[in-house]
Amino acid sequence: MAHRTVRSALFLIGTLLVACGGKSAPEAAPPPVSVPPSSATAARVMRQGLIAALQADGDSAVTLLRQVRPTDLSAGAREIHACVVHRLGDRALPAPTLPDSFLGQVLGTYQEYWLRSLRKEHASDTNAAWLLARLDSVVRRNGGPHAPSMDSVETILRPMIHTRGYHALFGVTSPLRELMLWADETERRYEVALPQGVQPVTVVFMDRFASLGWAGFATCDRYHTGGWTKPDRLFAVRSAYDTASENFRVSYLAHEGQHFWDTQHLPTDAPAHRREYRAKLVELAVADGTAYDLLAQFAGNISSDTLVPHSYANGRVVDGMADALFPAVKPVPDWHTAPVEKINAAATALLKVDIDRQGH
Repeated sequence: MAHRTVRSALFLIGTLLVACGGKSAPEAAPPPVSVPPSSATAARVMRQGLIAALQADGDSAVTLLRQVRPTDLSAGAREIHACVVHRLGDRALPAPTLPDSFLGQVLGTYQEYWLRSLRKEHASDTNAAWLLARLDSVVRRNGGPHAPSMDSVETILRPMIHTRGYHALFGVTSPLRELMLWADETERRYEVALPQGVQPVTVVFMDRFASLGWAGFATCDRYHTGGWTKPDRLFAVRSAYDTASENFRVSYLAHEGQHFWDTQHLPTDAPAHRREYRAKLVELAVADGTAYDLLAQFAGNISSDTLVPHSYANGRVVDGMADALFPAVKPVPDWHTAPVEKINAAATALLKVDIDRQGH
């Protein structure tokens, strides 16, 4: 999954995160440092700063962003830059926007927890305990029962939020507790053409977000979870997708459609990297204008570690496609020397081999 699966992507990034260690107060922000007046340099440093924010390292994010001169950024990037520096560097919570006081109290509690965590003002377990205590207090003040754990408080909060016209996603997007909060849902059913047949896929598009989660909070909504998968349907943040694009048709619907198909045809204990291998082959089997970009993307993120299923699957896909398209040729030539039709056919053939394979 890609930006459509930022929840998954953030989980993978989470393996690289520094622990939220404790320090009693945030350190003073370093003075601004000039960088060359180059928009490319400014964009690169800003991206590094936002990546640090996505890794829950607010101090590093602010340090990097303060090195960027806003005048070297585009207007849109300048707005994000100012917002993140103000939020994380100046400790500025967003102005309340929810009309319901209970919803505002819940969201405000999560935002304060995220700020404490991103700025490393306390140890991570202290921040988690603070979040639970404050949410329990909000629930009890609004007529709910005592909640002794985060699991129980989330169970209590969900219907209380729903009766006020909103939906919520809780849990963890590593390394922080999560809250996504939205008002509208629209369900749409797709018939996804896979190489082995048609797979029905139901997508729930979500709109009118009050919270795009901690990643959205940390980056002023520049990056955020794009959706997630449940056993019977997909959930997608509508604003994250151009539903008319090939990327949506191929890397979202076809990829996820293969995952749904595999729930019926693969053993339940089949490794995640095999499922990802098949879904990535499907992307290449049905892609047109995005085929070369997909191959470059897969080739640029390879691992031999089966515990990193996306990257491991990328390696298998790239090796298999190279052998199929350029047998006995090393190193692999430019992918563009292979017609898209040959790429589609090679991926379809590799998928059929894996589907016909017995066992896990």
